[in-house]
Amino acid sequence: MSCIKVYDVETFPNFFSYTDIDASNDVKETREFVICAWRNDIEEFKEYITELHDKKAGMVGFNNLRFDWPVVQYIWQNNPSAEQIHAFAQNIINDEKFRAREDIKQLDLYLLNHYNNKARSASLKSLEVALHWHNVMDMPFHHTHIVKESETDSILDYNRNDVLFTRAFYHANEDKITLRKELSKKFKLNAINKSDVVIGEEIFVQRLARAVNMKPFELKQIRGKRVNVPLKKIIFPYVQFESKEFKLLLDTMKDTVATSNYLDSFVEQLNTSIDTNNLQDQLEQFNVDLNKTVMKKKSFSFKTRFADLIIYYGVGGIHGCVPPGQYKADDEWDILDVDVKSYYPNLFIKNELAPRQMDKKTFVKVYSDIFNERVKAQLDKDDVTSGALKLALNGLFGKTGSDVSCFFDPEIFYSVTVNGQLLISMLLEKLYGVGTQILQVNTDGVTIKHRKKDLNKILAICKEWENLTKLTLEYANYKQMIIRDVNNYLAESTTGKIKEKGCFETKKDWHKDNSFMVVPLAVREYFINGTPIIDTLTKHKNIYDFCGRYKAGRGWHAVHIELEDNKNQKEEDFGRILRFLPVKKGGYSVKRNKDGREHYLLAGYPTKPFNVKCEVKKRELNYEFFVAQCNQLIEIIQPLQMTLL
Repeated sequence: MSCIKVYDVETFPNFFSYTDIDASNDVKETREFVICAWRNDIEEFKEYITELHDKKAGMVGFNNLRFDWPVVQYIWQNNPSAEQIHAFAQNIINDEKFRAREDIKQLDLYLLNHYNNKARSASLKSLEVALHWHNVMDMPFHHTHIVKESETDSILDYNRNDVLFTRAFYHANEDKITLRKELSKKFKLNAINKSDVVIGEEIFVQRLARAVNMKPFELKQIRGKRVNVPLKKIIFPYVQFESKEFKLLLDTMKDTVATSNYLDSFVEQLNTSIDTNNLQDQLEQFNVDLNKTVMKKKSFSFKTRFADLIIYYGVGGIHGCVPPGQYKADDEWDILDVDVKSYYPNLFIKNELAPRQMDKKTFVKVYSDIFNERVKAQLDKDDVTSGALKLALNGLFGKTGSDVSCFFDPEIFYSVTVNGQLLISMLLEKLYGVGTQILQVNTDGVTIKHRKKDLNKILAICKEWENLTKLTLEYANYKQMIIRDVNNYLAESTTGKIKEKGCFETKKDWHKDNSFMVVPLAVREYFINGTPIIDTLTKHKNIYDFCGRYKAGRGWHAVHIELEDNKNQKEEDFGRILRFLPVKKGGYSVKRNKDGREHYLLAGYPTKPFNVKCEVKKRELNYEFFVAQCNQLIEIIQPLQMTLL
């Protein structure tokens, strides 16, 4: 497609606008069309869309397949009024199954990033904040607002800003887009608007369908049954323990019947597109969030105390951690991280696991062939094939818990998660037996502090475990670990590589809250390089890293309140999104509900709205706030450290 347009539409009961811009950053001019009582560009607009169609152009948007494109197509094929356009728009919003034919090829950045998944949900405005866009102002009018002629320019300005950001976001996704184009060619898939998870499943379905002489569409129609799972039926026979704590745990599990009630919500929150060894964050966090709930519901949830840790077992995996602190290697002790390589795929392959509705021999062979092909692609540095097959391997686990997938089988889902936890527990038990300190245990491994002289014993234990399980372990040596809990830690390797998790992350995914990113930056510098907190704060130059973000939930909106001349109170409504700076002098930001409730966003600290980038001098920033945020985290790790400056 030589011609690519990035576009956005707005609909009101009496007003419609369309804005687009060429995808090239060299182009500054936008095209705009309006349909309303005082301006009717409908004929010019329809001619323009026809021109794009005839040129075989492409169109890029955000949630455009679900909304913008159907609205554009409706206008193009009809001759509607603004009122009819708005009514049509509301109908498709309410009809989740509605899909429009792609007369012009569409690229949907919303679907490509899997933001239609509730766990990854992100609005265009929140992405603008995360990517440091200069203007994140919300639409000043509700979609039910009756637009006045004098408000036209305001709406078009808003439209134009969103289109310019969408173009910037399009370029930020260039690697993903290129990968999907290459995957579409290599694997003969229509992958351009599909998430990593969907692509992975389609590649696996494609391979398996070929092996069983079926069409992919036919294979996808197969469904497994929703059943409860007696755990004694699925626990591997070679799972054994020596300690009374783990023996009791194993006996308790064997007496348990796990339900499939939680699999839907679990799979919905799980991003199975990432590498298996990185799934632990989501798995463990899901356990933490779910633990109290599942105990009330009498679902799958266990805990035991071992090696001075409380170890939790749940739907998503295992987790346990030492108390918060800074744990360092020294002349006598080393810190060793032990992870299972490609844990879930290899649990499937080595133990010949397969959904009951699939032929086991064929399924395992296809899975094994994909794994081996990926290893070869990695060695050949074939990034396209390696990336695609990684998606196929890792995506399968989540699909065994999804009742809309042909791979759904609660028995297999629990076979993977339960045995995965028990095998890690076996390794932990053996390692603790030679005098190691267990720092943490997670879904695919353990981190230990051990005497240097015991290394050969530890490696022998690991080798014995590998021989028993037929799995492979990988190792990393840490110089130190700064631990708040199992989901929040810093790990500095002996090679200087830094691993960041949770509140210590200095870079976050776009859909996450990127508020006050200067805090983890300063804390990292404090622990890794001994840099005083205030030095990092005052020397840091990116003003956006000092910003907080408020994203309103249903019924709420953000308001900034300030006194003018110390007398009159001035309020500014920022709608659903507010980016703000903690400052020494200023007004206060609150979130206000339509029922009248009101809460400060940063109680005790003045704030400055920063939805539109403006000049802010460093001396205006309230460094006391940021120092307090840093100290709050550091004092969990170092409770006796009272002075950080």
